[in-house]
Amino acid sequence: MLSYPFLLFAVATTGTPGPGNLAHMAVGQAMGFRRALPFLAGTATGLVFMSIALAFGLGELLMASETASMVIKVAGFVYILYLAWKVVRMNIRTPDATERRFTFRDGLLIHPLNPKGWAVCVVGFSQFSNPELPLTPQFLAFAAVYTVSLVCFHCLWCAAGAWMVQRLRSDRIRLTVNCLAALLMVGATLRALL
Repeated sequence: MLSYPFLLFAVATTGTPGPGNLAHMAVGQAMGFRRALPFLAGTATGLVFMSIALAFGLGELLMASETASMVIKVAGFVYILYLAWKVVRMNIRTPDATERRFTFRDGLLIHPLNPKGWAVCVVGFSQFSNPELPLTPQFLAFAAVYTVSLVCFHCLWCAAGAWMVQRLRSDRIRLTVNCLAALLMVGATLRALL
């Protein structure tokens, strides 16, 4: 299971731009790295829950059922629109700015509502597991490597966003960057859905 091709697969699928990484870049840009840590913890926890569901066969069910797949796609897209709206509003000054912060709960649903994430996990596990060996240790190894890789790349994308915000002094430029980040999140999600 822990082969060089599998490690390349994990890096390629977790490190490239997608809804999760772009959301972390946008959150890092909007809030800074330290304040984004609860959001990062939420996404890692959501991935663990998704992995557990995958181990119990939910991923195969979603891949086999057009209705279930469509529900995940629509719910995921609506959720990304919600996150994108929060990103855009981050630099708009209002009395209650705390409601716009990204929380653990906000991050929790990113991966379970990402149809690309389900597909990648189902395909990855089916390609790199050996049916002649016990599946539980292989699944645990897959989930551990995939989660560590994803968390590392989410942190890098979030840090890149935080680095950008340190360089942007104007509120107008920050708002423009937030809008672009939100558009990239929505665009990457649409691309994954089509």
